Amino acid sequence: MRWMWALFVPFVLGHGEPLRVMLDFYPNPNHVPLYVAQAQGLFRAAGVEVEIIAPSDPSDPTKLVAARAVDLALTPQANYLLARGAGLPLVAVGALIDGALGGLLALERSGITDLADLRGRRIGYALEPLEPVLWRTMLRHAGVEPAEVELVYVGMNTLFALLARRVDAIGAFRNYEVLAVEALGDQPRFFPQEEHGVPDTYELVLIAHPTFVRAHLPRVRLFVQALAEAIDFTLDHPAEALAMFEAAVPELAGEELTRRSFAATLPRYARGVRHDDVPRWEAMQAYLVAHGLIPHALPITDLITTEALP
Repeated sequence: MRWMWALFVPFVLGHGEPLRVMLDFYPNPNHVPLYVAQAQGLFRAAGVEVEIIAPSDPSDPTKLVAARAVDLALTPQANYLLARGAGLPLVAVGALIDGALGGLLALERSGITDLADLRGRRIGYALEPLEPVLWRTMLRHAGVEPAEVELVYVGMNTLFALLARRVDAIGAFRNYEVLAVEALGDQPRFFPQEEHGVPDTYELVLIAHPTFVRAHLPRVRLFVQALAEAIDFTLDHPAEALAMFEAAVPELAGEELTRRSFAATLPRYARGVRHDDVPRWEAMQAYLVAHGLIPHALPITDLITTEALP
């Protein structure tokens, strides 16, 4: 679990002024294709220099792209829509992770085998306002009313709160916390959010400032196309791809959790960097509007551009 402490890893490839690309979090297996593109020189071969930056705060990427402090960033689709709802000038140019990774995680030793078993229990969360809405949606889907559970803010170390039995369930990722629980010798019980009333989502989309995209479309297109090529390689040659990632992020090399997390993420990399499933955008926007998280739905053509896709 050394990757929990890898907070900042910058890279600069190629020559001249680089594209500044901010991750959504510290480097982890979600980002393997980016490191494959670096290791194979795909960005450089496309004529694009790339600087990858990890944020000091997961809320930074949308704000820093809107302020043009970075050129591109990864962020969850829902976070992106919340930022657009708050008026930030952003546009989605692609996706890295196609499909949801989140859900609710409990321990089997708590006697929880169904979401309805959380009635009368405590559920920990880290991020407002989205997480409480997601977990209440899932519980309602199982027939549990909000007044029948207690939502508890536990800070960013949700896994510790679960293992210490401060709470009975937490928001978690199926490709990390679930595997970490198993690695620690416990048995997880995971409930995927998309199976319990929450619309499916792009876990990570690639965003930029619209003005930057208009001014630098050829560079953005070359970056996206090189990333698409790296995703193809990752899917076709997973062992080699993981080795490239571990060479770039040695703090995580040789970790069983890294290997298992990568294997769990592999089916979710967005082939072709595609992010243009319109019904998915419409459903997530309608969900966020219905729960008062954004004021109104925006036209899909205002939210995404497909001009950079291969």
